[in-house]
Amino acid sequence: MHSGYVAITGKPNVGKSTLLNTLCKHKVAITSPKPQTTRNQIHAVYEAKDLKIQFIDTPGWHTPRYKLDLFLNAQIKNSYKIANVTLLLIDLTRPLDEEDRQVISVINEYQIKQVILVLTKADLSSERKINEYKNQVTKLISPCEIIAISSKKSTGLAELLSMLAKHLPIADLDLIHHENDNFTISETIREQIIFNTKQELPYATSVYVELNQYDKLTNTLNIQAVIVVEKESQKPIVIGKNGSMIKKIGIMSRKELLQIYDSKINLKLFVKVQKEWRNNPKFLSDIGYSNK
Repeated sequence: MHSGYVAITGKPNVGKSTLLNTLCKHKVAITSPKPQTTRNQIHAVYEAKDLKIQFIDTPGWHTPRYKLDLFLNAQIKNSYKIANVTLLLIDLTRPLDEEDRQVISVINEYQIKQVILVLTKADLSSERKINEYKNQVTKLISPCEIIAISSKKSTGLAELLSMLAKHLPIADLDLIHHENDNFTISETIREQIIFNTKQELPYATSVYVELNQYDKLTNTLNIQAVIVVEKESQKPIVIGKNGSMIKKIGIMSRKELLQIYDSKINLKLFVKVQKEWRNNPKFLSDIGYSNK
């Protein structure tokens, strides 16, 4: 049995959450064409006959503009401390840029030895482009393995798992399954906000759960959640005309939650204005964005 912790890292929107969801065969992380959708370390366990991995999906590294951004980048650094192996994801459809170099710089700074370079979206690239990216990245870092994959087509994933088995310790670790209902619920709702609203609003919103109560008699999960926005002008966008948007967000969130929980879902959503919440340390800590 090989087992251990594997961090998935890279700049925003390189396919970290898609890879995690595909490998673990169920949805554990938000996937969206909009970058910076993952805000916490997301833990998911892959188990096979002779392999057990706890994946840690990290937020995409980006230049800090808010105190929230400092929390996000700290989540990435903390994952390196835990991981036996780190997967560095580079998107073959986008130029190697400063954000990629920042991630590589942090990995080098922490002297992470077991780094596997994963070139994503190989189905949209050519062999020439793959070799070009290998040459560019290996000038900046020395990975122990290199592989090109496509999560969408599920190509290269079996080979990636074999690589991980080779570099993980021979042990049967009692890996922790990080099951946090409030986190799952809030992220599910936030995903629907991202899908249904446009421009800067998704990054100015957060969600926290006020009530999460299971009624055994009726097999119903009663949930009250608060959608937080930064400005009064953003509140009507979330609510929509005659409440149409918040109703849509609620319906779609409930549909997703029904696939996770074997119960009825009674979901109530509220909207609250919290000015400059991304720069408010106390509020960030209160809703779960704390490095302590």
